[in-house]
Amino acid sequence: MINVLIIDDENHCIITLQHLLSDFKNVAVLATTQDSTKAKELVEQHKPDLVFLDIEMPILNGFDVLNQFDTIPFKVVFTTAYDQYAIKALKLNALDYLLKPIDYNDIEHVLEKFKAEEMHISKDQLNHLHQFVNGKMQDTIALSTQEGLHFVKIDEIMYLEASSCYTYIVMNDKTKHLASKTMANFEEVLQDNSLFFRAHKSHIVNLKFIKQYIRGEGGEIIMQDGKNVALSRNKKQEFLSLFKKV
Repeated sequence: MINVLIIDDENHCIITLQHLLSDFKNVAVLATTQDSTKAKELVEQHKPDLVFLDIEMPILNGFDVLNQFDTIPFKVVFTTAYDQYAIKALKLNALDYLLKPIDYNDIEHVLEKFKAEEMHISKDQLNHLHQFVNGKMQDTIALSTQEGLHFVKIDEIMYLEASSCYTYIVMNDKTKHLASKTMANFEEVLQDNSLFFRAHKSHIVNLKFIKQYIRGEGGEIIMQDGKNVALSRNKKQEFLSLFKKV
């Protein structure tokens, strides 16, 4: 049985989520609250396995609620109405979230992740998240790997390489991480960073680590570690326009 708490300042959101969860026989909603100041007390009383936690709440927001704990002894799914900035912060820190309005398929996916023990929540993630929200850290990304979480500097990523449903992240010191996210996930996170360019369906490259371009129908990009990356024909002009030529 998965024991659940719901913390959301909007009652209609709580009712909707309770209704959706009632379809899953292995889930028990132990308690709910609209008052974020009571969240810690409820957690200590009920010791839930999983907490659905709204981000935007009066007095204490979702991040403030979690900051009350020295360690976080439960899994967390943030719930939020669409906010591009908040979603980017959650993605950069490899945190799980649901967009309102939440539907049945969303819940099913979250519960599958929970059962597969693929959810992560740590004080490091939370600290990075707070710094991001306060505008002090937007240069770090959390990579979810089999070993746990690796925090890396975004501008030290040399290139990303797709591998089925996974992505290899190769750093400028030639270390390599295998992350359990698709290339599309990383492209969305990095889309506002002008350093990164989607050269091909299987590669995103950091422009500052390009060593050479070899002409061809699309051409080839040679990275500083010697990696050859094919450049899609339809990306050629966009790529070449990024550089000044002498």
